[in-house]
Order: sequence, then structure tokens, then C-alpha cells
Amino acid sequence: MVYIPEVTHPAPTYRLDSNFREKLNAFDGDSVKEALEYFATELAGIDDYYKAAVADRSRRDDHDLRRTSREDYARELIAIRDFDRRNRAAFNAAPKTLIIMPDCLSIHDTPCEKVDHKRGDICKRCLPDCQARQISDLAAKYKVRALFSKRKLENQLKYHRKQLGETGVIGIACILMLAEGMRTADEVGVPARGVPLMFCGCEHWNDIPFASVFSFSWLESLLEEKYGRQH
Repeated sequence: MVYIPEVTHPAPTYRLDSNFREKLNAFDGDSVKEALEYFATELAGIDDYYKAAVADRSRRDDHDLRRTSREDYARELIAIRDFDRRNRAAFNAAPKTLIIMPDCLSIHDTPCEKVDHKRGDICKRCLPDCQARQISDLAAKYKVRALFSKRKLENQLKYHRKQLGETGVIGIACILMLAEGMRTADEVGVPARGVPLMFCGCEHWNDIPFASVFSFSWLESLLEEKYGRQH
């Protein structure tokens, strides 16, 4: 049984609900204005966060990320939708699959026991309620590889494609990082699909980080579509 974390933290920027995949797929607009209207509820919290980030004069190395406008979030949602639609057939045709997940999905109040690896840290499945463990368990069921993301995504993708052969990738990340990661995968010729985090819990967005949350059913459906249901 999949553990769904209880959401007790406020979402600092955007918040997606469990039905967001259907809403994203149903969106047929191409302009930022259309996207802002269509995703008004999900992106409602960004303006206040953006204003506070612009006013913040502290010495942070992630100010540019924090100062992302609601319009840019809308652009990136369009990009995620377009990449996913365009890459669907090639992803399903690729014999191998790599799942790349962010560190912020691991439980934050317990030290993570992941194994450090130059091309993607490996989850040790130490806690049953940790989302990273659940992703790793699902990957094992489908006989695919799941790893934590690394800063140099291009090198990570090239390394695993060389090891695995023809490979498709599923990225799990916040809206901004997911869109950027799908562009990087496109540049190196790896067909990518994506599952956006429902909200961001990492240190880039919060003074006290907490675990982000994603749609497990969305991830599972991508694997099931490619490989058939695994029991």
C-alpha cells in the first residue's frame, strides 16, 4: 500500500491537486494568458512569494530561482505538456527506463541513508513511509532504474544511456526544474516524460525544508502504459 504523506505545510509558491494531470492534458491553449487563466487556482500563491523574494536583500545564491514570476510558471507548464505529448511514443518505444527523482522527496526529519554515486545517488529504502523508497520499490517491480538527480543532468543522462542503451527518462521535479530537465533530455536525445511535484518543500523555497509531495499514481500510470500492469 502506498503511503500518502499528510500535507500540513503551506505551499510556498504553487499547489497542484491529485487531479492535475487530467487538467494539464485537457489544456489546449498555447499562450501565457490562456495558461494563467486556466491554472489560476494552482498558481494563486506565486505573486506574494515573488514580491517577497524581490524585496529580500539577503545573500542567497538562489535569488533568481525564487524570483520566478507567475507568467514564467505558466510558460513552463505549457512546456511540460508539450514535451510530454511529443515524447510519449519515443519514450514508450525505448527498451529501458530511468526514473530521476529529487532529494526533497525523502523524509527530512530522519537522516537519509542513500548511497552516494557520481551519476545519481541510490535510495537504500531505509524507511517504509518515505516517498523515495516507494519510487524505488515501484522501479524494482517494473525492473527499471531509479536514482536521485544530480546537478549536471546532462552528464547523468549520457552516462546512464551509455550503460543501459536506448533509454527513456521519467523526471520528477518541481515545475521549474522539470521543464528545464525535459529540455536537457531533449538536447541529448533522451525522450522524457514528467511528473511535477504537487508543491515544493526544498530549501530553495522554504527557510525550514520539508518533504515535497508528488502523485504516485501519475508515475505508476506512465510505467503501466509502457510495460503493462505489473503484479
